[in-house]
Amino acid sequence: MTDNGRSRLRAALKPALTRGGLVAGVLCAILGFAAAVQVRANQGAGLSGLRQADLVRILDDVSERSARLQVEARDLETTRDKVTNGTDGSRAALEEARNRLRTLGILAGTLPASGPGIEFTVTDDAGAIEADVLLDALQELRDAGAEAVELSTVGGSRVRVVAGTPLVAIEGKPGVLVDGTRLVSPYRFRVIGEGRTLAAALDIPGGVLDVLRQHDARGEVTQLSSLTISSLRPTPTPEYARPAPADTGNGVSTK
Repeated sequence: MTDNGRSRLRAALKPALTRGGLVAGVLCAILGFAAAVQVRANQGAGLSGLRQADLVRILDDVSERSARLQVEARDLETTRDKVTNGTDGSRAALEEARNRLRTLGILAGTLPASGPGIEFTVTDDAGAIEADVLLDALQELRDAGAEAVELSTVGGSRVRVVAGTPLVAIEGKPGVLVDGTRLVSPYRFRVIGEGRTLAAALDIPGGVLDVLRQHDARGEVTQLSSLTISSLRPTPTPEYARPAPADTGNGVSTK
């Protein structure tokens, strides 16, 4: 191909810069800039619109969580040192295994638990509170460090709530099914954890207490220095799992 032919081909492939194309390009640039500014504004709006007292409460909550995690990290480091320390390692490892067993029993709801915490009572005279609101409250409490939770009807049935506990609405009837047990208003959460942090988590702007007020319901939080959760979750019987065969140490399993 000659140089003249190449020049004509490049000219044919080169897009023509028309007035309409130029205007469209400028508009796209303006829209892109406006979108970027809006995204940045939305990212900052979540905190910039809050009152000083709300910001202080959120900062305190974050600081308390950070301090709690630091304490847990130091405890784990101390346990590691004990377990790996010479002749006392076996005894320390056995004690740590027992402690872990007790901890897992509390988390699984198969052992009673006691400690500081809160009672959170939800009164729903209008019958507007459904399972999703109680589930949101439960999630807020877990995020704030709840270690053991019991949900009950005041003066009635009590249910130990763990990670796998379902909360289901009842078709055509007031109340909520919690792990198969029907609970009705007023509902009471009894929660073991750091009381001030748990209470603050429920009272954040747009949080659980605000949602209750929007549904003409009431939420009352009481911090307690000590409470006991004695309701237990039955230990499930495995349907398919069986104990694994013991290993004799030489690669041969016994049945």
